[in-house]
Amino acid sequence: MVFPAIFVVYYFFMLFAKQDAFFLSIASSTFYVAVIFMIIVEQIFKYDNGKSQNDRIPRDLTSMFVHVYFTGPMSKLVFLPALIFLPEFLFGREHFLATTVQSWHPAIQITLAVLFYSFLRYGIHYMQHKVEFLWKLHSYHHTITDLKAINTLVSHPLDYMMRNYFPPLVVASVGFDPYITFFGVAAILTGGVFSHFGAGLKAGWLNYIFITPEIHRWHHSAVTPEGHNYAVNFGVGFVLWDRLFGTFYLPEKDGVPLQPERLGHPSGIVDEKNYFKILFLTRHWPKGLKFWKKQEGTLAE
Repeated sequence: MVFPAIFVVYYFFMLFAKQDAFFLSIASSTFYVAVIFMIIVEQIFKYDNGKSQNDRIPRDLTSMFVHVYFTGPMSKLVFLPALIFLPEFLFGREHFLATTVQSWHPAIQITLAVLFYSFLRYGIHYMQHKVEFLWKLHSYHHTITDLKAINTLVSHPLDYMMRNYFPPLVVASVGFDPYITFFGVAAILTGGVFSHFGAGLKAGWLNYIFITPEIHRWHHSAVTPEGHNYAVNFGVGFVLWDRLFGTFYLPEKDGVPLQPERLGHPSGIVDEKNYFKILFLTRHWPKGLKFWKKQEGTLAE
């Protein structure tokens, strides 16, 4: 019951922090609180197959800084103008749906917002594994060899922007009441934060509803489960869409969830310790240089 209790407490903490001036004054304050708490619990409840990530702490902290203070503001600069302009241009109003949507019953708004938001997160994540260019960006996140609270944000900024900042901005532009829908979306956000929880805790009943660490480890498995083309468990927050589209995977033995033997890039690419090499995509420089040299040779002929 330890992990479910932590999950529920953090959910209500997020609702409280949404209204508190102190937490609102600090960017990503609730995420910082979650990471610090999870790191402490990870030391108390060790994961049996855990790998040491101490030599990657500078990389993890750098990625956190980049995404909180750079990727987030840049996402708003990139996406918000379009999301503000399109409804006005197409329909002559502020949101995509008529403003009367906020008069709908709160339960309807929460349900629709949660379904739409979770579907966007699932769909984008799935495409990041299927489309080659998107996978090249996203695959940096899949080189990590163990799930830890501190490496949750290890991603290239473009990859992280698409997966984490674009969906909430789209949902916000639809026209739902922001305070009502946050009650539902906060559950997805909680699931997303705790999916990288590296403690050796059992999720119990949460596995039937949310993407828990026990489920998400299979998404990061170095060996893709048989019968699946790209990966498994693409959902962020809820398991709903994975179950509907056949991408859910959590094997059990005697009613106990099994875990993958090894995490990491499916092609065996080594985990990158330097975040700036991720930022500048240095893994792809040799191919790029080879391509340009080939072009120069063709022009010379």
